[in-house]
Amino acid sequence: MSLFNVCSWWSAQCGDTAAIYDVASLLCARFGLEAQEKDYIIVGSQSGQLSIYYPHANEFDATDLLLETQMSAPILGLYAGKFSGNVRNENVNQLAVLQPNVIAIYNVQTISGLAEYGAQLKLQLQTEHKFQRVAFSMCQGHFGQVKGREFFCVVHLDGTLTFYEQDGISYECRFPGQRSLPAPVVYCERTDSFYRFSATWHLQSYSYQDLSHSLVTKSSYQPIWSQCIGEGILDMRVVQLKESCSYIMILGERNFICLDDNGKFNFILKLDYAPKCFYSFVVGYYWEPGARLITAIVSDASKLHIYEEANIIWAAQWQQPAPVAIQRSNVQALAGSIVTLSETGQLTVGYLGARPYQFQVQPLNVEELSFAQAHKQLQQLEDEIKESVDIRDMDALNQQAADQVRLSFSIEQEVFDDLDTLMLDVPADVAVKELPSAKGLLKLKVRAELAELQLVIQTPCGVRCSQETLSLVDIPAGTSRELPLDFYMTELLHVHSTRIEVFASFVSHRGIPRVIQQTAYLPLSMFYRSCQPQKAAGIKLTYTITSKHVPPKLLTFFGEFLEAESETQALGLQLLCPGLEKLTEVITVVAAKNSNRLRIQSDHVETFAMILERIVETTMQLDSSAGLLKMHKKKPKRGVLNRCVERIIAAPFIPIQAILHRADVHHETQQNIRKQTEQLEELWQQFKTLQRELQEQSESEPKETLTMQIEANYDHLILEGDKLVEIRRDERRQRSDLNCAVALAKWIIHALNLEERVVNVVSSVLSVPVEDWTELSWEESMAPGIDMLHHFGPLMRSKSTSTHGLLDENSTRNTFDYACFRRHFATLFDRIVRLASSSPGERISQPTAAMEQPVADAAYQPQSVDEIGNMERMLNDKPRTGKPNLSSSLEAVEDEEEEEEEYDENDLRDTGYRKNYGAAAAGEDQQQLQQTRTKRSEWVNDDFELPTTEELFSDLGIWW
Repeated sequence: MSLFNVCSWWSAQCGDTAAIYDVASLLCARFGLEAQEKDYIIVGSQSGQLSIYYPHANEFDATDLLLETQMSAPILGLYAGKFSGNVRNENVNQLAVLQPNVIAIYNVQTISGLAEYGAQLKLQLQTEHKFQRVAFSMCQGHFGQVKGREFFCVVHLDGTLTFYEQDGISYECRFPGQRSLPAPVVYCERTDSFYRFSATWHLQSYSYQDLSHSLVTKSSYQPIWSQCIGEGILDMRVVQLKESCSYIMILGERNFICLDDNGKFNFILKLDYAPKCFYSFVVGYYWEPGARLITAIVSDASKLHIYEEANIIWAAQWQQPAPVAIQRSNVQALAGSIVTLSETGQLTVGYLGARPYQFQVQPLNVEELSFAQAHKQLQQLEDEIKESVDIRDMDALNQQAADQVRLSFSIEQEVFDDLDTLMLDVPADVAVKELPSAKGLLKLKVRAELAELQLVIQTPCGVRCSQETLSLVDIPAGTSRELPLDFYMTELLHVHSTRIEVFASFVSHRGIPRVIQQTAYLPLSMFYRSCQPQKAAGIKLTYTITSKHVPPKLLTFFGEFLEAESETQALGLQLLCPGLEKLTEVITVVAAKNSNRLRIQSDHVETFAMILERIVETTMQLDSSAGLLKMHKKKPKRGVLNRCVERIIAAPFIPIQAILHRADVHHETQQNIRKQTEQLEELWQQFKTLQRELQEQSESEPKETLTMQIEANYDHLILEGDKLVEIRRDERRQRSDLNCAVALAKWIIHALNLEERVVNVVSSVLSVPVEDWTELSWEESMAPGIDMLHHFGPLMRSKSTSTHGLLDENSTRNTFDYACFRRHFATLFDRIVRLASSSPGERISQPTAAMEQPVADAAYQPQSVDEIGNMERMLNDKPRTGKPNLSSSLEAVEDEEEEEEEYDENDLRDTGYRKNYGAAAAGEDQQQLQQTRTKRSEWVNDDFELPTTEELFSDLGIWW
């Protein structure tokens, strides 16, 4: 908001109040009717109404309106000048009114008023010129540099120019090249040339001699010079600031541009606002050395910006809507006034006032922040939120939402080969593979009136749906829709899941939002085809079906590849996508004859994810249909085993090296992308510098060397840009491979013999699909979660370990240590495998014997430790007696070095997330420090979880 306003001195409302005024509807001119004459204000509307005002005082009076008449056609422009040779007085001007098919020249005459009614004006038609083409604008001037008389030129919509002279001679001509856009054409008297804005956003200069002789000689002509403006223009004017030069002022859509009459740029001013109109004028006389070029630009935010050449010298605010036309005028008692016209016909004469706007900045609240008060306010807000949302009613709310919108989503298990790849815009490299597609059906029935409803179909990376979104507004009750859907491959990538999710979000007329979800799975025959099973493979996984309601047969899980009643014990599946010619990706599933085990083996990590998803989800679904699977929504307590192992259990093995290899390749590609982006930025800066040097060079200096440098730099820029595109394409493929690797680990952990809270925490950290952002890669976004598992959660390390986290306070936040992340990532999987390998009895009766597995960058040596005793001492509990706890806990697999190593201050678990600072802490008694090390805080969670908001604020103290 500006501190200064444009003060209103005189204002009036024109007869038409509709939005029918534009930049050509305002004219300030003198007609030579009296000796001490000031400017008249002429307004013409697009409805044909013409009004002439002559302000006398600082308030509108009825006598200020001297003429108001209605024309037969819309008024396109108003002009004043010596358009007729019959005028003998040199000070008398005539009024030209431009209409779509005619231009009329009027003599303005005065009619003296009687008594106090004042004088009036009358228009006398001098001449009228009709034309066949529709007019757009007009320009006037001393064409041919004649003295004492003015000619005018009418610009038509098709680019034709019609010239009129005072003796009645008229002729037409056209600009060369393509037709021009409807844009103003201006005349420069000093060079006797016309400036025209072409359809290619170029400003072109043509001499009057070429235009006038083109019709007679029938010869072609070219512009004298041409300059690229690069954007559309709103208005254009010519002012003469020096005796040897005239300036062309152009108001563009985003820039204010000034050129001299030779086509050289004086300045380009980038505007940080959207301009509406402008007016340029010269203060003083152009033949004097002290002449100043002033420009007034109006923005759409009702602000007036005053510039002296390219420097802003004043800014003021209007109290009414932004005007569409502005001019500078000398009215009675106010010289140098600002005349503006709004879109609705509000005519205002104002001046730049120096009265500051009555606005006072509120004093800043510099009170010291009180954490106790902030905690109290936070608790009040949380209480209000809890009171407004009753969690106990969520089931009823969800059921009500499902009743309002009935959603049914299904996918056929049969695949099809008749996909219309041209209609669905399938890329050519995918279409030649002739990959199968699947069909689905989405049924929607609305049982209550809704304000908005949106359906979103989410597919895995590489798979697309024929209709991914559907939006409806003002849906009446009883509306039903059926959407046939096609699912097909659009990229040759590895797919990590066959899960398709449909989200229906809707808002009732009362403004209550709800979301419901439906899930279906694509058939595996869309991604695999049967082949010969392989006897050996590098990665072997084993699952045991523990449910009595799931037959451990291949037909139960892979019915689309086997015939009914088939007793096949081995099945080979070949991955269809990406379908590399030199690499055949095969996975083999073998069912044991005398047990309930399934072995899945392959040499490629990318083939496992969808197969494991099918096995686990089918097992859970069959148990659920039998009514035996009861998944409680309550938070799992410590000691509760993973309920999935009651149906299916996986052997404790995770292919760590294969997963780490995918992460290494992905991280390396991310580094290459950043390096390539930095190189492109350097080349782009060089390119802009060379262009700037080329523009600053004069015409006499040689430009060949600089031009060659620009061309070489441009070619190098294009080449490096193509490399970046190729690297990003590789990064997308590697991201899909990493998706499959992480999904493989999740499905294995989902069926391991672990505590349920351990499975839930690890699954929440290992999120798929993998996402990369511009400033943050997947590895960097995963680092806090992995670090949390090492220091706080149910998979935390020993309290006395010397290994610090990725987010240690001593490390710099601007750098990311990938080696440390890789080591923690591998250690996480190693702990999970060793924990799942040890039986509950072994954890209590004898020391843990963890199976060794190679881990990158760090070799883990398990030792014999009384882990349960260590845990009891850590928690300050009494020794446990009676029946041992059969829970699966990773604390049973800790290092023996915890008894010898010193206390780690960075481990916040032992002090209730509080550190000791200051002189009091330095002089603390050694015995009290020992008690602090050995005794936990009273509020530490038994589940080893992060503290709640209340716990954190109440115990952090001043060190937060």
